[in-house]
Amino acid sequence: GDAFLMQLATRGRQVQRQALSPQMWMGLNLLALPIDDLREEVRKEVESNPAIEDVAFAPPPRPPSSSRAADFVFENQVKEESLEEHLLKELGLSDVDGAMKTLCEAVVANIDADGRFVGSIPDMVMTTGASEAEIERARRIVMTLDPLGCGAQNLAECFEAQLEKIPQAKRAEAKAAIAALAKMLENPSSANPSAAGISPGALKLLRTLDPRPGRQYASSRVEYVTADIDVDGEGEVEVERGEIPEIRISPRYVEMAKDPDAAADVRAYAAERVRRARDFKAALEKRFETLERIANVAVASQREFLRKGRSALKPLTMTEVAKKAKCHVATVSRAANRKYVRTPRGLFRLREFFTLVDQAPVEALRRILQEAERDRLAGRMPGAPSDREIAARMAAAGFPMARRTVNKYRAKLGFRASKEMRGTSGR
Repeated sequence: GDAFLMQLATRGRQVQRQALSPQMWMGLNLLALPIDDLREEVRKEVESNPAIEDVAFAPPPRPPSSSRAADFVFENQVKEESLEEHLLKELGLSDVDGAMKTLCEAVVANIDADGRFVGSIPDMVMTTGASEAEIERARRIVMTLDPLGCGAQNLAECFEAQLEKIPQAKRAEAKAAIAALAKMLENPSSANPSAAGISPGALKLLRTLDPRPGRQYASSRVEYVTADIDVDGEGEVEVERGEIPEIRISPRYVEMAKDPDAAADVRAYAAERVRRARDFKAALEKRFETLERIANVAVASQREFLRKGRSALKPLTMTEVAKKAKCHVATVSRAANRKYVRTPRGLFRLREFFTLVDQAPVEALRRILQEAERDRLAGRMPGAPSDREIAARMAAAGFPMARRTVNKYRAKLGFRASKEMRGTSGR
């Protein structure tokens, strides 16, 4: 028996695998680069390969200092990854799933820009149907996500979640200081750090922790980007070349590679440099052609999105785009990586043109609920609209949805329950 198992373990198998050539890898890497990074990559290649003739690079575009600066910012302003987006991404990478993941998502929706939990647990009990203990457990899970401490209700909880940042030898001292801080926060008018028993050394330790962990993901900063793709009002696509100069092969190196009087190592070096230059030139042109083909398919499929916004997104997967663009789905994914599309409606990430089958109605529901919440907070509406009212708005937007389905997603997205559902929660 053991001998037979050994034979099975050592028996060879023939399998077919597609190995990517260096030229293919070069093409895929260039395809993944946004235009600003691509310009820098081309510059490095020109400087490092003598078989490419010297070319002049135009400086990258910069924000103007004139009165049109505001227009430039408006056109090129892109919101960074928000704290909510980041936490949801971290949650997706964790091993939390099922009902607890849904509760964690609701907790994330109730976290402010500093990272503090500002929601009402009793309200969440009514909207989710979970117990206070379950919601508290979800909040504690969120506090362990990166950045540590988001979801805390006060400074002491926030610091406690970050204790692992303190060296092990000093952790007990920091923990005692946090406990003293918690007591001080209960009655802040009657105590100060020294009176609360927090030593200068412990206070120094606490200062190494982040009291507002969410701020690093605040979306108020402006990021200047160059769009890789321009789309006009008619839906015509043009791929931005970023003033990248044409790659020209040096005739001197071509002749050197063929010169019979040159030394063999010189000919080999020249031939290798010429081959590299030709491969790079071909990969660069292929990058522009592939991106244009994929962008044309995506834009043609989402014309309503360009006209009406995210609520008009149609189901469109990368697999569908790959089939229409006659390329591999991995190629589509690389092409969409960090690329931006300038449209008459503003600047969008190319990835926003792709949506799963059920994302479009959920995005429409999120937008409608956000609008209703703004109306409620501004006093234009006495309370949260009923699920029937939201369902009617969804139908008007082209996404018919049952009342109970609205209520289910309402809780999942972390919005307040309607009065009609609160009245039936005890039945």
